[in-house]
Amino acid sequence: MIPGLNKRVLNFYDLMLYVALVRKHLRLMVLLVFMCLTAGLVVEVYSRPVYFSDSVVDVESLGLPLDTDKIYHDGNLSAVISELRSQDLMQRVATRLGAVTDGRDIMTKYIREIRYAVNSAGNLDVQVWSYEPTWPAQWTQIMVQQFMQLRAERREEYRNTVMRAYGQELNSLKAKIDTDEDTKFQFEDRAKATQAMIDVDRLRDVPEQIAFVKGRIDQLGEVKKRLDNPNIDVVDRLSIIAALDVEDPVSIGETASGGQPVRPGPASTETGAKPPDIAATMTNESVVVPGIMAETDEWQHLERDQRELLEEKADLSRIYLPGNQKMEAVQKKLDTVQRNLDLDYQIARNRFDIIYRSLQDRYEQLRDELPDYERANRDYARIQEDAQLQQASQLAWNGYYGDAGKTISALQYTASDKEKVNLRYDHMVEVKATPVSPNKMKLAILFFAVGVMMAFAVPFLIEYLDYTLSNIEEVEETFQIRGLGIIPQMISEAEQPLLLSTTTNRDQQNLVENFRVVRTNLLAMGGLSKPAHVTMVTSAMPKEGKTVVASNLAISFAQTGVRTLLVDTDMRRGRLHRLFGLRKSPGLSDFLLEKVSLSEAIRPSGKENLSILSAGQHVETGTELLGSPKFTELMRSLREDYERIIVDTPPILGLSETSVLQNVVDGVLFVIWSGRTPIRNMKTAIDILTANGANFYGFILNRLDLTTTANYYQYYYYSSDYYHSYHAIENA
Repeated sequence: MIPGLNKRVLNFYDLMLYVALVRKHLRLMVLLVFMCLTAGLVVEVYSRPVYFSDSVVDVESLGLPLDTDKIYHDGNLSAVISELRSQDLMQRVATRLGAVTDGRDIMTKYIREIRYAVNSAGNLDVQVWSYEPTWPAQWTQIMVQQFMQLRAERREEYRNTVMRAYGQELNSLKAKIDTDEDTKFQFEDRAKATQAMIDVDRLRDVPEQIAFVKGRIDQLGEVKKRLDNPNIDVVDRLSIIAALDVEDPVSIGETASGGQPVRPGPASTETGAKPPDIAATMTNESVVVPGIMAETDEWQHLERDQRELLEEKADLSRIYLPGNQKMEAVQKKLDTVQRNLDLDYQIARNRFDIIYRSLQDRYEQLRDELPDYERANRDYARIQEDAQLQQASQLAWNGYYGDAGKTISALQYTASDKEKVNLRYDHMVEVKATPVSPNKMKLAILFFAVGVMMAFAVPFLIEYLDYTLSNIEEVEETFQIRGLGIIPQMISEAEQPLLLSTTTNRDQQNLVENFRVVRTNLLAMGGLSKPAHVTMVTSAMPKEGKTVVASNLAISFAQTGVRTLLVDTDMRRGRLHRLFGLRKSPGLSDFLLEKVSLSEAIRPSGKENLSILSAGQHVETGTELLGSPKFTELMRSLREDYERIIVDTPPILGLSETSVLQNVVDGVLFVIWSGRTPIRNMKTAIDILTANGANFYGFILNRLDLTTTANYYQYYYYSSDYYHSYHAIENA
């Protein structure tokens, strides 16, 4: 991992680590620089030589009375430059120079690049880079000659083609204009347009009539609801009808089309008069609503008589009894008046109902005419649109005819040598007989710069993509587990892992001190959580050194004078017995299978205060044996006999023994192989242990290579040089 990657400030410590990284990858960096320089040398050797020339071409721009650019589309300098880049022109120039080839091959075999630029005088600056030594000096002059010749040929061909085509087109346009003129007169004489205008005029008032009749129906409907109210008497109903006649003059005779009102005379069922013929008064052109009440005010006289008779009856009732002759006479008059009022109301109500139904019938009739009204409007609009299109088409044909005539005139005018933009070769500014490319100095600088960038980028990329664990602070920050110490990588002369001993060997003294640090930190962590009586030593993957760490940690405890037991629970591939020169059996599996006693299974290690319980014979049911009550009882009894118990376990990933052991140990000591254990494997292993309720004492960074500059600088105080220099100072 790159130091200081997650820090905001680069300090001196990180700077020294970067220097260490450079020293670590110095050979790779030098190799990358030499590889790039070699690549530059290969490019210089195998690159084709390039020759250069710079020429000036005069540009003559004429302001002609007729703008031919609209015809030929090459009347500006940008169009001319595009034509100079065309394959046809380049092929003609290459043919003149003696190379008969396809236009596309010219830019790959003969020409590397051609640049066109407009200088301050408005002329064209042409720069040519060619693989042929003689081409740059001749290319520009021949190109200008071929351009003028090719343009003249194309214009002549275009002019002849257009003249022929436009002559035929003029004849077609003339015939089309004549045909449209005849069609216009036929269109105006058609009877369909006239009939459409008549229909529109006839049905023009249909929407207004519908709105008028609908309003009258709604008004009479409200009146009808009031007349049907059972809580009002006949006089009130007659008053409502009379008020309708007086207050709404339109409803009593005005026509919707502005006609004269129609007022029928008085009618009475007693006299045999017939009610007005409503259907006769309502035609398709108008809506007539006759008066409902008769023109006489007879009902008002009857109402007045009724009121007087009621007053007279009230006066007589104070004098006479109800059966008196005068009281009966007044009552008969009242009954007669009431019958006449009922009769007048019945006549008025009949008139009202007839008018209401007639209006409803007329409304339905008008609604039936509404589709005809819409169809007539659509037909009339379509006819008008056809007329407008006909007129627009005629104008368009006339415009086309005029434009074609102008084009023919312009072509005839430009038949002579009249060009808006002309080119003329002026002079050669610079031509180089020696190659301008490849440039040795530029190639060397370029590839050296690329090599230096790669020399720094590749090692830092390698470090950035390194997802292994090699830094205590990094592991602590990532997994929130304390680092208990580091174990440097030390191999004995027989290339076997070193075990702690009492010799005065320099490496042994360093190793003893490293495990003293681990032992002290382990006991301190046990004081914070659970005393480290039974400690399990495990790792995420095989071959990370957990067996050696467990053995040396047990030896370190034994050297303090406490009775220590080292237990190997890997019944598949246990190798703890090999470190101490013992046989694998009898051991733990033999005891759990009741083949031997515990005293036979536990053997001395050859170290003072340290006993060994090896794995025993190989079994495939190790998980079941470790999870059995017999093993739990065994660990309980061992706690009473030994002050420290170190349990060496199989790796966590892929095996289940370590998870089963969480119930019988006090905590876990995790072993990480420095620079080899991936972060993702570490995370998975910790998640598994956490899910099974593990108590983490911390981790050990094992097999740390102090020969590398970065590790030596960072962990110098763990090295034997540090302790040796310290002892040398003390002895002095």
